[in-house]
Amino acid sequence: MKRLGILTALKHRNFRVYWLGFVTAVFGMQMFLVVQAWLVFDLTGSALQLGLLALARALPAVILGLVGGVFADKVDQRRLLMATTSGIALIYLALATITLTGVVQVWHVLGAVFLVGGLQAFDQPSRQAIFPNLIDRRDMMSAVALNSTVHPGTRIFAPIVAGLMIDYIGIPRVGAAIAIYVVAVAYAIFSYMLFRVHLPTVERSVGNSGIQELKDGIRYILFRPIFRLLILTSFVSAFFGMSHITLMPIFAHKLLGSASGSAISLLFSATGVGGLMGALIGGSLGTIRKKGWLIIGGASSYGGLLIAFALSPWYGLALAIEWLASLCLQIFTVTAQSTLHTLVPNEYRGRVMGIWGMTHSLMQPMGGLMMGGAASIIAASMVVTIGGSVVTLFGLICTGLDSRVRSIGNENASTTPTETAQ
Repeated sequence: MKRLGILTALKHRNFRVYWLGFVTAVFGMQMFLVVQAWLVFDLTGSALQLGLLALARALPAVILGLVGGVFADKVDQRRLLMATTSGIALIYLALATITLTGVVQVWHVLGAVFLVGGLQAFDQPSRQAIFPNLIDRRDMMSAVALNSTVHPGTRIFAPIVAGLMIDYIGIPRVGAAIAIYVVAVAYAIFSYMLFRVHLPTVERSVGNSGIQELKDGIRYILFRPIFRLLILTSFVSAFFGMSHITLMPIFAHKLLGSASGSAISLLFSATGVGGLMGALIGGSLGTIRKKGWLIIGGASSYGGLLIAFALSPWYGLALAIEWLASLCLQIFTVTAQSTLHTLVPNEYRGRVMGIWGMTHSLMQPMGGLMMGGAASIIAASMVVTIGGSVVTLFGLICTGLDSRVRSIGNENASTTPTETAQ
């Protein structure tokens, strides 16, 4: 990893402290994804109630996603992050206590997911906006890649830890409560690590109302083709592609005859392993000139591999394809995100990256609802095949035919990043 250059951003003390806290919080978040699903199904036995978890997560992003980006540009991002992560820790602390006392109901879980989603609408754009100010810009690709390793890397182990705690610490709901307490502590640790970060002076957006700032941020993206295409490509990949994880139990049952926990968890782990490797590879390509082709190839290959996954006749082959698909997606994500960070000025960073962050907070869960509904009408394999086709065609035609995207990384010394983005 050191030889590939993936670790260069960690030489900056502030980024190192921030990143370690971020890893801790995301590990807790991945644990809670397992606990929340187990709790809701244990309480209701209803697949519909499981679907409502995605809706509870997506609604705050619809309402507050853009507002969070405005806040990230106007206030001290470190203090905002400390407030949001502390609030999330308190919500999990309350839910853990309710669960431990045995009075937990499904609306408690859905309410906690909704409230956490509301805070994360402010948390996510601030996280995206703060870390470029903790490094030398020459290490941007390394920093983006390290951040991109966190979610897939923790997805490999955190769900297993949560599952073991549920199964082996007392009665299951006691184990679930203890796991949620651990999640609360993880977010509290992140808040403390942020307290230790020293954020340099950053130019803030001033002088306009929040609504005007929001309009300016959207206009800034709409009138810059590269920004517009990269964000749209990410949205399409999430809505029509990444959302296929909702259907993992169906594919496990189709290929093995039963949707056992181990069969499902291995498919999720394959996405984690592939995503981690893709982030490492993407981070090692920071000096490559043909970054535009990495973006186009990563996105379109992801869609093509989803089609292959949907049509795979064997479970082992499906695992391998899922791993490779996640690898390609993460190469696209690291390259596209680092491009945005390089081109966007500080005063717009929170709004631009807040909209980019809707890839996961809004587009993926809404796509999951769409795929779940469609799979109840037609075969799941057909749903994923159609989704993969949309991702591939968008990557090849809409993104691939744009000369400005293809030329990313080829700018000569006389062309500034801002000029390239116009």
